[in-house]
Order: sequence, then C-alpha cells, then structure tokens
Amino acid sequence: MNHLELPSGGLYHEEDLNLLRLMNDYGSIKYDPNGFTLKSGIKSLVYAVLRADVTDHPDLGVALGRKIARMVVDNSLNGDMAACLIPIPTAATGMAAAASLVSEIEGICTPAGPISYRVMREAVKDHGAGATNWVNGSYDDKHTYWFVDNVVTDCKSKLEARDRLIESGYTVEDMPSLIVVDRQQGGVQNMEKAGFKRIVTVYNLLDIAYAMGQLKLWPETVVKSVEEEITAHQVAV
Repeated sequence: MNHLELPSGGLYHEEDLNLLRLMNDYGSIKYDPNGFTLKSGIKSLVYAVLRADVTDHPDLGVALGRKIARMVVDNSLNGDMAACLIPIPTAATGMAAAASLVSEIEGICTPAGPISYRVMREAVKDHGAGATNWVNGSYDDKHTYWFVDNVVTDCKSKLEARDRLIESGYTVEDMPSLIVVDRQQGGVQNMEKAGFKRIVTVYNLLDIAYAMGQLKLWPETVVKSVEEEITAHQVAV
C-alpha cells in the first residue's frame, strides 16, 4: 500500500502510513474499546500522546519532525521570513526540536532558510536574563513564528499560549499555527473564532482511525464509533 484514500477526501502517502505505524507501535495514538478520559472530561476511544514517546524514540522523532518540517515549508507564503517554531509546553517541545534538526540535516527549508525553534516555558523565570519572558528569545522581525502543538480539542491551551507570547512582546495577529492531531471536536473552529490565522493540521482523528483500520492495527469498526464520538462531543469556546 503506497497511498490510501481517506474519509476526508485526502490521501495518506507511504510516508504518512509509516509514521502512523510508528505512532501505533510506540503508543503515540492509542485505541482502547474501554475509552480514555481526556483533560476536557470527555471520554474518547482514542488518545493522542506525542510527548515522551517522541523523545524516547529517535526514529519516531525524525519521522514526525520530517513531516512537520514539510508541512511548514508547504504552507509558507511568499514574503514569510525564516520559520521559527514556538511549541506549546511541554508536549510539542520535542517535536519542534526534531523538525528543526531534520530541516537543517535534510535541507527541508523555506526560501528564507532552515526551520529554527524556541522553547516556551511553563513558568516565567524569577532570575537571570529574560526573567520576564515566557520564551527563550525576544521577538524580532527576521522570523515568521509558528505556534506548534500536538493536539487540539477545545483550543484553551492555544489561547493561554497566545497570551503568554503577547506578554513577552510577540506580535501574534498573523502568526500561523500547526497542530499535529485535530480531534475534530470544534477546536480548530474555535481557534478561528478567536482570531488565529493560517491553521495547519497534519492529521485528523477520523482519517487516523480509518487508516489504522486499513493497516489492520485497529478494528475497522472503530471508524464508525469515532465518527459518532466526534458528532457527540463538539466543543464550543
């Protein structure tokens, strides 16, 4: 299988299918018929981790970093400056680092050069240089900054991260965002309502479930259940 047509109308190519296999092997995307309770309180058959699984397994980190780097390059616009990823802590930090390294090593670059990244802190430092900043670096006009996160459900963490960037002197009005997994429960729409621009999603939940079924990694019946779950748990801001 070198490509797969998806419920969304899109295609997964061999690179995507191999990445999903790795995610399944390392528990990055988990299916359990008994369900998981998400941070939002919603019960779901599918849970997206993309945290320690990425940093514990370099092969997954490289594959995911490559995919993110290509998505950033493919969705950059004429006039953009050098892409710099700002991951929402702490889930997205490892994948942003991987994307930056793969960009440099494999030459997956925008016209302005390779992709860099910065680290957003979970708490403001109380000592040393930059003690009032949430990010390890000040805003400059030499970069096009990208929000990066592992999952979107209701977008609350994205609003919090945006407030932190504003507090640290960043201009966020036109900042693009990249989300690895859209749970399709209204989070992307909520981001749009809140003023986020150029939202790029790598994968969505229903397509993932369908692909996992076609790859014989999950029961094919899970697709219908996930579709019903998405419909039942639309989230509003």
